[in-house]
Amino acid sequence: MLAEWFWLARPFSLTAAAVPVLFGSALALTDGAFAWGAFLAMLFGSLLIQAATNMFNEFYDEKRGLDTAGAVGIAGSIVQGRMHARTVLAGALFCYTLALFCGIYLIAVGGWPILVLGCLSALGGYLYSAGPQPIAYTAASEAAVFVFMGVLIVVIAYAVQAGGFPLYVPFAALPFGGPVAAILLANNIRDMNSDRRGGRRTLPIVFGREAAIRIYRLLLLEAYVAAAALMAFGVVPVECALVFVSLVLALRLWRDIEVHTTPERLDPVVKRTAGLHLVFGLLYTAGVLLGWLF
Repeated sequence: MLAEWFWLARPFSLTAAAVPVLFGSALALTDGAFAWGAFLAMLFGSLLIQAATNMFNEFYDEKRGLDTAGAVGIAGSIVQGRMHARTVLAGALFCYTLALFCGIYLIAVGGWPILVLGCLSALGGYLYSAGPQPIAYTAASEAAVFVFMGVLIVVIAYAVQAGGFPLYVPFAALPFGGPVAAILLANNIRDMNSDRRGGRRTLPIVFGREAAIRIYRLLLLEAYVAAAALMAFGVVPVECALVFVSLVLALRLWRDIEVHTTPERLDPVVKRTAGLHLVFGLLYTAGVLLGWLF
């Protein structure tokens, strides 16, 4: 049962929620505002919301008939009969409840702006898979992930520790947007056929596979171009050039997203895109800390 919940949380995707928190906290540390309590509450809250979002996605995709027993890239707990759908929904709500306690603490130390930002994040996580027109079923899902998972988490992680945030923080967060949106886009390219049968109108379905591949590559490129521009303008230290070590991973993905065409071959590309986000984010964070130390 523990293993079932582990896979329902989709562990490979949880780093997308954790790394921006680490980066926002690193920025707070360099500005003399780091606080352990707020950092840990933000980290666990972000992980819980991401896990809940994955469970909501599993529940509503099965409910709408999008997931089948042979589908690639899902936990399969419901469609394969290992867990009842209501149990998965209850698990998602339980994660949200735990995240709420983290949020209450963060509001107590960070004030009402954190309440607004936190509610936006939680609402975004729910509306991603639920509601009359889920964000995940539209061509706007990558843009939403870019904003929420790329920028907003960094801003909140900084704000809960510093009591607010200077304008440079959302700009410094921009390099995270491309890779995290690319994870979702690779997922949607993999699932094009099943999503089309289920009535989804994701970006690859609306604009076609070739256009989606070009956008995927642009999202990877955005991370490095944004980081270089931010270093050039002095927003982040030059030590952040460490991120270019990860280019070897990005170049492989640049090729593989086009070469592989079946869901079985594209599923590792999705996971390796998440791996690129993790490596890029850790190197970017290390660059900020090295610039602060030296």
